[in-house]
Amino acid sequence: MKKTLAILLAAVMLFAVLAACGNDTGTTPANPDTPDTPTNNDNSNNNDDTPGAGAGYGTFSNITTQVDVAPLGVEPTRQNTLIVGYNVAAAGDFIPGFSIGAYDQTMWRLLHGDVATVNMWDPNGEFSINDTIVADHSILDDADGNRTYTFAINQGLTWSDGTALTAFDFVTSVLWRTSPQWLEAGGSYDATTGVELLGHEAYHSGESEYFKGTSLISDYEFSITIDANELPYFYELALVAVYPDPAHIWLPGVTITTDENGSKFDADITNQANDVAENFRHAPSVTAGPYTFVSFENNTVTVQKNTAFMGDAYGRMPQINFIQQVETSHETDVDQLFAGEIDLMPDELQADKIERVLANPDFTIHEYLRSGYGVVNFQHQGSGPSTDVNVRWAIAHLMDRQAVLDQVLGGRGSLMDTDSSPGMWMWQARGSEAVSKMRPIALSIDSANEFLDKTEWVFESDGTTAFDPEKTNARGTYLRHNADGEPLVWRNGAANPAVGNAIEIETVSNAAMAGVQFSSEFVDWVTIIEPQSNRPWEIPEEELYQSFSMGLGLFPQFDPYFRLHSSFNGTSANPAFSDPQLDEIMVNLRNTDPDDFNGFLDTWVEYVVRFNEVLPTLILYNNIWMDLHNPRIQGMDVITDYASWAASINNLSLS
Repeated sequence: MKKTLAILLAAVMLFAVLAACGNDTGTTPANPDTPDTPTNNDNSNNNDDTPGAGAGYGTFSNITTQVDVAPLGVEPTRQNTLIVGYNVAAAGDFIPGFSIGAYDQTMWRLLHGDVATVNMWDPNGEFSINDTIVADHSILDDADGNRTYTFAINQGLTWSDGTALTAFDFVTSVLWRTSPQWLEAGGSYDATTGVELLGHEAYHSGESEYFKGTSLISDYEFSITIDANELPYFYELALVAVYPDPAHIWLPGVTITTDENGSKFDADITNQANDVAENFRHAPSVTAGPYTFVSFENNTVTVQKNTAFMGDAYGRMPQINFIQQVETSHETDVDQLFAGEIDLMPDELQADKIERVLANPDFTIHEYLRSGYGVVNFQHQGSGPSTDVNVRWAIAHLMDRQAVLDQVLGGRGSLMDTDSSPGMWMWQARGSEAVSKMRPIALSIDSANEFLDKTEWVFESDGTTAFDPEKTNARGTYLRHNADGEPLVWRNGAANPAVGNAIEIETVSNAAMAGVQFSSEFVDWVTIIEPQSNRPWEIPEEELYQSFSMGLGLFPQFDPYFRLHSSFNGTSANPAFSDPQLDEIMVNLRNTDPDDFNGFLDTWVEYVVRFNEVLPTLILYNNIWMDLHNPRIQGMDVITDYASWAASINNLSLS
């Protein structure tokens, strides 16, 4: 990836690629206007619309897990421990593949980060070969146009238990995270991993026991092959970013065969996949990143410095001995910061909290532009009102987004009418052109009624008498109905109570004037994520929310294909949204030659304009992230939206 692609595209605090994957969660719900979150996602952490708590497989906040780790030679004290507060508890998913909540993702970054073949967490959003891991690499195209990257791994690298880290661990990761056994065991968020690699579909579906696109060459050499049909790809280097998995722990005694067919495990890994999903997932005993897992008790995650860590892509080592991630309350988190109970409140956006810290000279704020946004994420499954684009546009015209921005953020932000953010290099280059081609979203009850008149909700309660907008009132006693006499009811679930309250205050009466019964209520993160994971198509219609307000982050590898393309319908990546025209544009966007910046920008304009037309998600606001912290944390200046506090941990120290 060229340095000219050092762009302000936020890296969601999600491990984007665990095994050669090019997925953009594109948006990652992470901050319940708390952190941001599927899909290749924001590095946000906790205060706006980013759900921090949880996963699609249930919450594990009551789990008590602990592992034996090598002593550091020092005991944890308040002086050598960094305490980070989040408004939502961790789900207890401490390896990627499960939870997409930002709170768990910060732990992934601490425990497993900095050991990929490609460094994707640069503060400037650049991708580069990670020389700490890779001794050498080569690129070769075959006669069919398939492109093979061969990596030689540095010798002397180890896991936290002292076991050598080898090419076997990297190939294990590719085979493991694309296997049908892993998906069946619950690793649903690896469903799109490696889809661009040669032979992925045959292996992932179980049709072939071999994965054609990977080869184990020697103890310290392996290769990854990109399918010619997936080239060109604008963010090509991201497709070969591979993290290792601890084969000696997950697959003791299992070997890998590599021949002309590719690579395969020489055993059925079903039992091992289930064991990792049920046990190691919650208490990873071995890691390769800068920290090792100690415990998860009483909603507090504790990790300690990994003495076997080999350094990040810049040669930096962790300087803080212990880190605790704790659950805080929306009502008391600032008090806890002032009292010294926590050191850091990342990704804050609520104006009242920010003003309190600004007024206290003993504490500090580090701010940076967020490449991501707060959203009202429409749900598309079932046959409810959210599946009708005209209803979605009506809801957009009934929400006073500026009032929400002013109330919650104190005006620290901006409004955007499509899938973009002011910090993105594409927006800076061609945003004004895109705006000129889009329909603006503004508060307008008249416009909302015009859209609703194109829907099935055009009757009074008898299902035959035409709805008359002149009869509406702010109390909501006169509603739109369909021919079956069903009223137009819209339920919004809010990940952040302050945002949810502001949405309700600013929308209920407007909606009533258009014949819509609208409500917004605070819900936990599991409730939010369930409709987007764990077979959402099976959720009874009466239990569905029509939208969720949360946070979504944009990964430096901007590729919305994985969260919006209809080929992923029926999966946790994209349960139900479908638009053929947007499908075609997204494919063209990702298949742009890496050197064709103008071509990429041309297609990007098409994408944001079409996104505005079909409105799969309403962008509620763009904002600046504020990290509120005790000044004893040194090195905060390196943090950006692509390199969060966890991604920048080796630059931080405590005074």
